[in-house]
Amino acid sequence: QPIAMYFILSRRPCRHGLISSLFSWQRERQAMSSRIISIAVHPHFCSRSLSTTSSSPAPTSPITNVISDRIRSGHLVHDQAQERAARRLVRLQLALDGYDNFEASSAYDEARRREAAAAEKAAKGADAVVTEGDEQWTSDENFAEDKNERESIRVPRGMFIHGAVGTGKSMLMDTFCEHARVAKKRRVHFHSFMADMHKRIHKMKQRDLAKHGRSFSVDTSEERNPILRVATELSGEVSLLCFDEFQVTDVADALILSQLFGTLWARGVVVVATSNRPPSDLYEGGINRGYFLPFIDMLRRHCIVHEFKSSTDYRRLLSDGLDEFFFVSDENGGFDNAAKQCGDIFEQLVDGTSACPIELDVAFGRTISVRQAHPDGIVGRFTFDELCNVELGSSDYRSIAQEFQFVVIEEIPMLTLKEHDQARRFITLVDELYEAGCALVCTAVAPPDELFTGREGVKSQQKNFAQKKNVPDESIEAKVGKMFGIDVAQSNGKTVGELASVRELAFAFERASSRLTEMCSKPWWRKAQL
Repeated sequence: QPIAMYFILSRRPCRHGLISSLFSWQRERQAMSSRIISIAVHPHFCSRSLSTTSSSPAPTSPITNVISDRIRSGHLVHDQAQERAARRLVRLQLALDGYDNFEASSAYDEARRREAAAAEKAAKGADAVVTEGDEQWTSDENFAEDKNERESIRVPRGMFIHGAVGTGKSMLMDTFCEHARVAKKRRVHFHSFMADMHKRIHKMKQRDLAKHGRSFSVDTSEERNPILRVATELSGEVSLLCFDEFQVTDVADALILSQLFGTLWARGVVVVATSNRPPSDLYEGGINRGYFLPFIDMLRRHCIVHEFKSSTDYRRLLSDGLDEFFFVSDENGGFDNAAKQCGDIFEQLVDGTSACPIELDVAFGRTISVRQAHPDGIVGRFTFDELCNVELGSSDYRSIAQEFQFVVIEEIPMLTLKEHDQARRFITLVDELYEAGCALVCTAVAPPDELFTGREGVKSQQKNFAQKKNVPDESIEAKVGKMFGIDVAQSNGKTVGELASVRELAFAFERASSRLTEMCSKPWWRKAQL
């Protein structure tokens, strides 16, 4: 079952009257009893499959038909940009009908065996010439051509859809993933995927250490390289990978993507992804970006790049304002009034039950202290500092999102270049809560659109640093030694990697502010009670 359904059935005992009484209480408080709230169904809710692998292909229907049905029923409005992207996804949907990458993966293994045999013969002085076949590869845009393959295997090309926030990219990808007739498929947020990959790579290294001791050396061969071995394992689990919010801000991610995805694509895994950045801008200005560039070339070869030409943010259009669940501090910067409003909502959510502090289990056997929480996991209350001013990551935030249906976050400050670590954690927190469908109550010093400042200063600082060093803006590199040791270059006390990461954050925050607006709106809260 989809994870979202698992949450609803087994973890979130939501009382339908609770939110209704809360809305009534607020209407009385604000004298809004005559106001009629119109609920439009956001594309996000039309089809959400957070991270699911189906066991057998389901009957398929072209997603253009699915979208048309939703338009006729009033759940969606016609959007030309969505229609163009849907048409391209339909071609991929048809190419994937009944697809399994087993044949491509087997061909890859056979090619490696032949190459190994040829190398062994060459080492012995024998004639090691391997004759290639005369297979013709299709030039059809929906199929990938990979020279690593030695058989005439048609591997469909995936899609990389990039464009502005809130335009419906995720909705289209989710609809595509749901209706793609592929037995082994998975939809996952890119942050969550990379966290899982790092965890699996770490476990494999630990197994190698336990089995072989410290004398075991890692090299580029698939038998010894943990990155390639994890990719090989994953290729046996999925034939179709769908990523939401593909972005690269971490040098640790950037340095392994070529190896990881190179193996996945060589073994016939098809990738579909959404992003706010085109491939050429991924990890822009990042430290050691030269090691990342081969991934961009592979991405373009194995995925059709489609620009989503729309600027309509449906999240904001369908959100009913922030006057209900997002409270801004007083004019003097104090939170007294906002805290009272927030506290009143929290009391309504706990509904007479005594809130208590709990220790929430998170990743790697650790716990997070929650100072106020409903014992049944309905709501948890935090301050910004408790969540983003400490060393927490996506797996920790995912545990919070899975535990609580409603989350209260208080005293969100302005986020500047100085606080880029906190900003990064906050964006990751928002993404995880959004993926899990959590509803938010927030107090902050400013509305979502104004929380992140200093975006324009990012590019100028990088440009100034490049000019001082007499190197182009895009060619800043550092030496990579054993275990990716990094010689850190700096500008005004900030590493170049930090500046590149903040540049990515400037784009990511546009997405986060859009999601904050939606998660603090009445339509989203009404959805949260279902």
